[in-house]
Amino acid sequence: MSKLREVSAQDPWWKVGAGTAQSLQFVTLAFARRDLKLRYTQTRLGWVWAVLQPLALITALTLVLGRVFGLPPEGMRQFGLNLAVALPGWIWFQFTVSQGASSLIANQALVSKAAFPRAALPTAKAVVGFADFGVGCALLILGLAVVGELQAMALVRVPLAAAYTALASLGWAYFAAAVSVRRRDLLAVLPILLQVLFFISPIALPSANFQPKGWGILYWLNPAVAMADGFRWAWLGWDVWQPAHLISAASGVLGFFGGLLTLRWRSRRLNEFI
Repeated sequence: MSKLREVSAQDPWWKVGAGTAQSLQFVTLAFARRDLKLRYTQTRLGWVWAVLQPLALITALTLVLGRVFGLPPEGMRQFGLNLAVALPGWIWFQFTVSQGASSLIANQALVSKAAFPRAALPTAKAVVGFADFGVGCALLILGLAVVGELQAMALVRVPLAAAYTALASLGWAYFAAAVSVRRRDLLAVLPILLQVLFFISPIALPSANFQPKGWGILYWLNPAVAMADGFRWAWLGWDVWQPAHLISAASGVLGFFGGLLTLRWRSRRLNEFI
């Protein structure tokens, strides 16, 4: 007598099976290759734009804010180092969240297919952003070598900070993609929110010594705090850690799982809103 076997068309929303993970990886890489080929098509400078963006921001912010605060030459150098090591990670974070949030809406025909892995679209944006991050890191290595601040241990520490950045940004991207399918006003507000987040995060300077009490807890719930200071530790070896950094790091990791589960839960009824 043959045995009965239960066959499910999809994994439960709270569980990612081996088959789903394999499909997600294949589709993610396919879309990332497509986006990388299309991104700089018909541009004269091509990948040079990935170098010019952080370089222009570092130069402009250092000169403008340096003059505003009246920094001496040594202060300008310190300010520039703080900004330069954190900025490539922030650009990657911002790109992943902003592009990942609209990725489902931009591919409605594919998303409406029942078997299509929806998480692949925001994840592909993170892979594309990682390519620009790699170009920025190459430029940063050259700059740190010129000013005598390059450390051998950075080769070990930077991948750790990059892995956290990927988790934190993908969590936000998954959540924003899931919500924006029904609440499309989020796509209009998101650029403003990211600009505000840039100025309240320690991108240009190390994190402020806010106590995680009262309103101060909101500062440390920002995953970009651990990200920015993590890159300062990774590239320069600076001792920037405070106990409250654990709150920021935990918010980034938990946000990844929360965003992924939200997207998978929303995927069950996605076709109703596409």
